[in-house]
Amino acid sequence: MNDPGDVEPLKKWWIDHGKPKIHAVLGKTEGNGCVNDFSRGYATLAIKGVIGAENPHVSVVISGGTEGVLSPHYIILAEKEDTPLASSVSQDKFLSIGVSRTRPFAPEEIGTVVQAQETARAVQFASKAAGLAPHELKFAQVKCPLLTSERLSSNCITQDTYESMAFSRSASAVGVGMATGEIDQDDKDLNYGPHGGCASIIASTSAGVELLHSEIVVLGNGATSGQFRAANGVMKDSLDLPSIVRCLTEKCKLPVIDGQLAQPQRIAAFLCKADTAAQIRGYRTTQYTDSDINATRHSRAAVGGLVSGLFADTRLFVSGGAERQGPDGGGPFLILYS
Repeated sequence: MNDPGDVEPLKKWWIDHGKPKIHAVLGKTEGNGCVNDFSRGYATLAIKGVIGAENPHVSVVISGGTEGVLSPHYIILAEKEDTPLASSVSQDKFLSIGVSRTRPFAPEEIGTVVQAQETARAVQFASKAAGLAPHELKFAQVKCPLLTSERLSSNCITQDTYESMAFSRSASAVGVGMATGEIDQDDKDLNYGPHGGCASIIASTSAGVELLHSEIVVLGNGATSGQFRAANGVMKDSLDLPSIVRCLTEKCKLPVIDGQLAQPQRIAAFLCKADTAAQIRGYRTTQYTDSDINATRHSRAAVGGLVSGLFADTRLFVSGGAERQGPDGGGPFLILYS
C-alpha cells in the first residue's frame, strides 16, 4: 500500500478472487499511532468505500505506526466457498474468524467497567459466530475509542487525551479476559486501568480517534476445512525472540535456520503487541524520557525490527501499548500459517 488511501491492491485481490465474503481487514498505516493519527480513519473510509456495500458487516481495524522497518499493509480475512474440505477422518482444525462490535460508548464510559463488560459481551458474540468457545480463542483483536478535547467532560476517567488511549486499551483487554475466563469478573478488587495486575494473554487492543464503539475480531482453530491455522504465544519482553521461534518450530512445524524462517511463504500474517518499558532486563531505556518520540513508537520500532529479521518480511502487524495484554513489558502474538 502506497498511502493510507491506497486500496487498489485490496480491490484487485478481491475481484481476482471472485469477490469472496470479507469478514475483516486489519491494517497498519504510517500515522503516528497517537491521538491525532487520522490516517486510520482515512484508511478505514477508503476500505469501506471499496468493499462495504457487498460486505456490510466487515470489521475494519487499522493500527497506526510503522516505525523503523515496518511496512504499511493490509491483512484480508476472507472466506472462500471453494476451500477444499479436510479429510473426514482428520481431526485437524483450521482457522475460524468471528467479528462483532459494541454499542457506541459515552466518553465517561471509556476506561471503566462499562467498557470492559460491553467488550466481554461482544467477544462472546464473536466467539459464537466463529464456532468457538471463548476459552478456545487464540487471539482477540479489539479496536477501541479514545477521548479527544471535544469529547472530554469533568466525569471522564482522565483529562489527558493521550492517557485515555491506555485506559481504553486496558479496559478492553480486561473485557477480553472476562469473556475467556482469564480474569474473574466477580473479583471485588478488580480494576480496569492500565496498571492493574491481571491480564489477558490473547488480547490485542488498539485505540483510535476514528470510532466511538469497539470493533472485535476473534481468531482460533475451529473450522473443519480451510487453508490456514492459527498459533499463538506470549513475548515476556521486547527481546523475547525465542518464544516466537518456539511457536514457529513446535506449533507451526516450520523450520528456522540460521536465525531466519526457512519457509516465509507459508506465513499469512504475524500480529503482536509491543509494550513500553523503562527497563529491559535490568538496563534503562529512554522510551519514557524521550520528549521527541513517543514511547509506543520506540517499542513498535524495536519489536518490528526484531521480528522482521526472523520472518524476512516487514509486513508485520506490530501494535504498541500492551496494557493488561500479557506480562508487563511483553505481549501476546499470533501467527497465521498454511
